Amino acid sequence: MKRRLGKDPLIVGCVASEALLRRCARRAPADCDWIEVRLDLAGLCGGAWPELCAAAARRGRPVLLTVRSAREGGRWRGREAERTALLLRGLDAAAAVDVEIAAPAFGLVAEAARRRGVAVVGSFHDFRATPDAARLAAIEIRGRALGADVVKIAARVRTAADLARLFALPAQATGPICVLGMGPKGALARVALPAAGSCLAYGALETATAPGQLRCRDLAKELARWGVRRR
Repeated sequence: MKRRLGKDPLIVGCVASEALLRRCARRAPADCDWIEVRLDLAGLCGGAWPELCAAAARRGRPVLLTVRSAREGGRWRGREAERTALLLRGLDAAAAVDVEIAAPAFGLVAEAARRRGVAVVGSFHDFRATPDAARLAAIEIRGRALGADVVKIAARVRTAADLARLFALPAQATGPICVLGMGPKGALARVALPAAGSCLAYGALETATAPGQLRCRDLAKELARWGVRRR
């Protein structure tokens, strides 16, 4: 049975290389529910990634497709039109697509995704700080207005007050939300936030793709220790 976004917390294993994606296509990784294929990291843009994503999905690991822009911590520095074309091309092989809320083509990608029954994760990343409460609320409202099925907010944690603002988000959200703390002080939040209502927990299958990211195996153990139920 497909594990749906927005219900019980899911562990998303980050795929950052072609070799790892090929392994996922042959055998489902045991410590995650979904995989996130980061085309901006994996160097797969000219390869057989759609077929590999489809094969991974057949193994029971639905694909969340991401081409993260350099503006929000990724490595995509090409033209925006080319990035949009990659996302649109991947919709037939993906169960969900991640698009930055600030992306000019968000509406175009979201509408195409809806026509194919693909979930849309509208994301926001701040690698320097955690925005104030009003700004966080505005980001969520904007994402919903644009058509995001899940709003994802990832922010750098520096103080206890930062953590408190992030922990308040799931209870205040008007729909499914993923909240992530980044940096050394955000590691605890990556485990505890799913217990507070965050619907996605990102972990590394090999190389971490964000500051403070845990390995999927360790993340699964910690979530179980916190009593977080996974399907």
